[in-house]
Amino acid sequence: MATCSDFGTIIACLCFVSFFLGLNVLMPVMLSLYSSPSWPSFSIDLFDNQAINMTRFNENLTIHFHLKLKNENSAIGLHYPDPINITFSYFPNVSMMVNLADYTIHSFYQGNGKTKHVRDLVETIRVPTVLEGTDMVAFRVDLVATFKYKKPSSKRHKVVVGCDVAVNYTTSQKMQTGFIGMTYPGYDSQLQPPVDDDYAG
Repeated sequence: MATCSDFGTIIACLCFVSFFLGLNVLMPVMLSLYSSPSWPSFSIDLFDNQAINMTRFNENLTIHFHLKLKNENSAIGLHYPDPINITFSYFPNVSMMVNLADYTIHSFYQGNGKTKHVRDLVETIRVPTVLEGTDMVAFRVDLVATFKYKKPSSKRHKVVVGCDVAVNYTTSQKMQTGFIGMTYPGYDSQLQPPVDDDYAG
């Protein structure tokens, strides 16, 4: 006949086996997440909740934006040790980009799997013109940042991403709605040597 101490031993053994099996399942997953972390992702909604009328701007333009910076890692935090620089530009033609405004986000820490939302506005230093040969104003947003994983001996990693946003000059309608993913720049990002601030566009 089993005694209470026998049942206690059986339960203790079952708990140990369950813990051991759980540890064997979770450890490889956690090690994988920790040793091969993902880079953060960035997306932006330009003219966020803003009524646009491209034809009424004479000297400058106010751009409302909503930027999302997401830590894609559920097991490790991120630290942005340096300011994050964002540049707003436009294309007057296919071979040139002209700066409109700059924006800076100060250094911050981002917890596991967290998303930082930045809702703000910038005033442009000039009025963008349509892309040559079209009825579109072709905006460009570029982001440059450095980040470190929250783990020993983590090095700085540099991120350079961007996206294009087209707005019909006549109707003021955006060609893309909602958030646009900012990806590693293609050829268009190479078009922006420093421009003369006196460029009239």
